[in-house]
Amino acid sequence: FKKTWNRKMETRTMRKQINSIFVYLFFIACWIFFFYFYPYHLHYKEQITLCVLQPDFLQTYLQKPAFLTEICGDYLTQFFLWTGGGSSILTLTFVFTWLGLRIALRKTGITSHVSLWALLPIVAEWALSCHLEYPLSMSLGLMCSVWAFSLSTLSTSTHTRGILHVVMLIILYCAVGAHFFAYVILATIYECKHFNNYKLSFFLLLISLLIPIGGSYFYFLTPRQSYFYPLISGYMLRQPFVFLLTEVFLLLSLLPVFISRQCKQWIALFTILTLGTITITKAHNASEEKTLAFSSEAYFGHWDKVIRLNKDNSYPTYLSAYYTNLAYARQDKLCDELMLHYQPAFHGLLLQINESTGYIYAMASPDALMECGDMAQAQHSAMLAMTFTPHQRSSRMVRKLAEIAIINEDYSVAQKYLRMLSHTSLHRSWAKERLELIKSGQCDSIPYWIHKRRMLPQQDTLFSANQWRTSLANLIESNPQNKMAADYLLCFHLLNKDLQLFKKDYDRYYYPAFGSFPSRLYQEALIACMNEKENPQEQLKHYRISAKVYKDCLQYLSIYEDAKGDGRALEKLFGKTYWFYYYYAQLKP
Repeated sequence: FKKTWNRKMETRTMRKQINSIFVYLFFIACWIFFFYFYPYHLHYKEQITLCVLQPDFLQTYLQKPAFLTEICGDYLTQFFLWTGGGSSILTLTFVFTWLGLRIALRKTGITSHVSLWALLPIVAEWALSCHLEYPLSMSLGLMCSVWAFSLSTLSTSTHTRGILHVVMLIILYCAVGAHFFAYVILATIYECKHFNNYKLSFFLLLISLLIPIGGSYFYFLTPRQSYFYPLISGYMLRQPFVFLLTEVFLLLSLLPVFISRQCKQWIALFTILTLGTITITKAHNASEEKTLAFSSEAYFGHWDKVIRLNKDNSYPTYLSAYYTNLAYARQDKLCDELMLHYQPAFHGLLLQINESTGYIYAMASPDALMECGDMAQAQHSAMLAMTFTPHQRSSRMVRKLAEIAIINEDYSVAQKYLRMLSHTSLHRSWAKERLELIKSGQCDSIPYWIHKRRMLPQQDTLFSANQWRTSLANLIESNPQNKMAADYLLCFHLLNKDLQLFKKDYDRYYYPAFGSFPSRLYQEALIACMNEKENPQEQLKHYRISAKVYKDCLQYLSIYEDAKGDGRALEKLFGKTYWFYYYYAQLKP
C-alpha cells in the first residue's frame, strides 16, 4: 500500500511540475511573441492613443462605459513605445488575469489541472491583442471581472450574494465595459453548481443583457455599441463582437465542472495547444506588422532602418514604397533608387486622403508633405488622421501638429498642443523642450525649422486636397531651389507614365536649376519623350544625356524588335530601367 501511495504521489508531483513548466513556457512564449514578432503593433497602439493627465481630459472617460480600464489602459499604453514595454505590460496583465482565473475556477469546482484550464481565456486575449484596435483596456477589463467574481464569492448568504452580484454587474459595466460578461459566466456557473440556484442564474443572465441597453441611454450609445464598448466598430475591426471569443474560451475552461473526464491533463494540454495555435496563427498579420514597422521607424526618425526594412521585403505595400522613397529622398537619392524597388505608381510618393482612407495611411500622409514643404496640406492630413482614429486621439498626430505649427510660426497653436503633451508621461520631456524654445525665442536657431521655413510657399493658392501637381508646383515657384519638391513632381509624372507633363515640368522647373547633372532616370525618360522633328544630337547635348544611356537605349530597342516586344528578353538587362517600367508596368486604379 505504501509503495502504491508513493507512486501516486510521485505521479501527482510530476504532473504538477509539468503543469508549472507549461505555464512558465506559455507566458515566456507570449512575451517573446510580442517582443520579437509583434512589436510594431504595440508601438502603433501608443500612436493612436493619447492620455493627458489633466482633470478636464480625464473627465471625458466618465462619459462612456469602461472608464476605469480606459484610463488605466491608455495610461499604460504610453509605455508600449518603450523597447519591451508593450510585451512586458501585456504579459503581466495576462499573468494577473491567470492568477485570478485559477482562484475563480477553483471556486466553481475545478480541482485538477486548474492552472492549465485557466490559460484558455488567456489564449483568446493573446489572439485578440494581436489586432491593432483591441485596446489594453479590454484585457484589463477581463482581469477586473475575474478578480471581482472571486471577491463576490466570499459571501455565504444567498440573498446577500444575489444583491452583490447585481450591484457588481452594474459597477463592472461602468468600470470595465464589455468584458463584464466574464463575471456573468463565472457567477452563473457558480450559482448553478454549488447552490442549484437556477432562478438567480437566469436572473443574472437577463440583467446582463439589459444593463448595456440601459447604459446606451445613459452614455448616448446605440444599443449595439453598448454591448461591445470600449471596442469601436466601423474601422479595421469589422466584427467587434469578436471579443466574445474570450467568453467562449472561458466557458470551455469551465467544462471540467460538469464533465469529470475533462480533468485529464493531456486533454487540457491538447486543447490549449490546438486552440492557441489556430487562433494566434489566424490573428497574426505579418504583412500589417511589416507595414507598421515602416511607419513607426520613420516616426522614430530611423531612416536608415527604413531602408534596411525594404531589403528582401516579402510584404510590399503602398506604405513600404512610400517610406522607402521618402528615406531615399532625404538622402537626395530618390531618382537613383526609384526603379530599384516596388512602386505602386504615384501611391508610393504621395498618399491620397479621403473619407474612405484608413487612419494608418492618413497618419503617414503628412510626412512626405512636410519634407517637401507643404505645411498646409500636412496639417490638413494630420487633423484628418486624428479624426480617423477610433477614439479621435493620437499622440503621434498631436506631435506632428505641434511641429507644423512651430514651422509656420503659429506659436499659440503650437503651445496648445505642447501643453497637452507636457501632461503625458511619455512625451513630457519632448514637449517641455519645445515650450522652452518658444518662450526663449530660440526657434529661429534650429536648423531643421529654418530649412523648412525656407521651403514654405510665399503665396496662397486655392486647390483641393490630393492635387499634388498644383501643390508641388506652387512650392517650386516659391523656392526654385526646392529640389525635393521638384524630384517628387517629376517622379510623380514618371510613375503615372505621363511623359508629356514630365517634359513640360522638367523644362520649366528642373532644367533651369538642376539640369546640369540629370540623373539616369531623367535621362532615360527624356530620351523616351524626345521630339522626332528636332535634331536628336542637339537634344542629347541640350539635356546632357550621356553616351552610355544613349547606347543602352539603342540596345534596348534592338532587343525589343528582335523579341517582338516580349518583355522577358529585356528583363535581365533592362528590368530596372524606366523604359521597361513605361512599357510593361501595369497601372491599377
